[in-house]
Amino acid sequence: MKVFTKFMLLSIFAFTTIASIAQEEKTVTMGASYANEVFYSFQNGVVATPPRNIWDIAFHTDAFSAGIITNDGAGVELYVYPKAANDGWDSFDTTGKSTWPRLYNDVSNWETGAFNRNEKGHPDYGWGVYSMTSHDVIGDSLFLIKGVDGKYRKLNIIRKKSTLNDYEIRFADLDGQNDQSVTLDVSNHESKAFMAYSFNNGIVDREPAKDAWDLLFTRYVAIVMEQPYTVVGVLLNPADTAAEARGVAPDFTDYTSLDYSGGSDVIGHDWKTFDMGTFTYLMEDSLYFFIKAQSGNVYKINFTSFSGSASGTTTFTQELISALAIAENSAGKATVYPNPAKDQINIITPSNDEGYVRISNLAGKEVMKSYFEKGNLHSVRLNGVEDGIYIVTIVTSRETTTSKIVVVNK
Repeated sequence: MKVFTKFMLLSIFAFTTIASIAQEEKTVTMGASYANEVFYSFQNGVVATPPRNIWDIAFHTDAFSAGIITNDGAGVELYVYPKAANDGWDSFDTTGKSTWPRLYNDVSNWETGAFNRNEKGHPDYGWGVYSMTSHDVIGDSLFLIKGVDGKYRKLNIIRKKSTLNDYEIRFADLDGQNDQSVTLDVSNHESKAFMAYSFNNGIVDREPAKDAWDLLFTRYVAIVMEQPYTVVGVLLNPADTAAEARGVAPDFTDYTSLDYSGGSDVIGHDWKTFDMGTFTYLMEDSLYFFIKAQSGNVYKINFTSFSGSASGTTTFTQELISALAIAENSAGKATVYPNPAKDQINIITPSNDEGYVRISNLAGKEVMKSYFEKGNLHSVRLNGVEDGIYIVTIVTSRETTTSKIVVVNK
């Protein structure tokens, strides 16, 4: 749902298999009543344990993203104001609030936060509309938000300045008191996946660098039996992918046969069930998760116990199964596939440089542009690109490569 889309590394690498390293038992503790979130690295263990209730909302740090999430696991509630757009600030009232639908984060996609749930696709991103002139996202909605402090406020995401990577927001008490307009510089936090914000304390240091963790043990809202429900589970780093192997033997290691996907809740919360007879959590012994970490390694984990709210402790086994090595591009040029393409194209670059992809029609008119960070493999969504033949130009500091693709949506 980015204005310019880019995705995590995919698993088209050449595999260098190594001997499986023996299982290790790991323990992660969130504290009584799940007081903390825990960021965990396969290589370095627990890397951060920030308190759960120090933030209200968080902004995806990519300059060309409009994703904004809420801290729903700590009780933050979000509603779009149905009575007026931006011009309803002074007349804002909560009459009929019980009928307003609550907005939740999309746990299958880090970028589709609660603020984006009413998005209609480019250029509408739920809380605002992308401007082709300024390349900013201009807010067009008012929101009612309940913070971690239990206080209701009115809120307007005024603008996202993409070129500066900052947000302008305005919030106030429902009676108009404590009216604040704030500019949030996200560019200083691009080493993280999100920049967290508290209505009481401003920008807060919640998250370690995005390349320093793989799993987030946390409390969040998921859909359980078709209803939103607060759960405790494990969310996946945006740069990692994972697959589930259910009903397999303990020595199963054929990770190449599994279907991997990204998104925050690939592991999720349902690796445990609550036994009402014993009031304890039960684990499924034959359920394993394989994670292709951003480090290039493949890990296998199996959850063995969960304490519940008494200490918020999870134990699991961790096993290093394989290391991945990115295949060298013998031609020394960037390549694009598939061709013909439908929803997206994948790009392999021989260098590890950052750069961008420009897609133009045969008349030379640019139809979309996508920036990518350092890496060798990048995926670009072809949102809004109609059927036809296009020129794909891939630019890094070391090379410029041009090729043609055919886009077929039907």
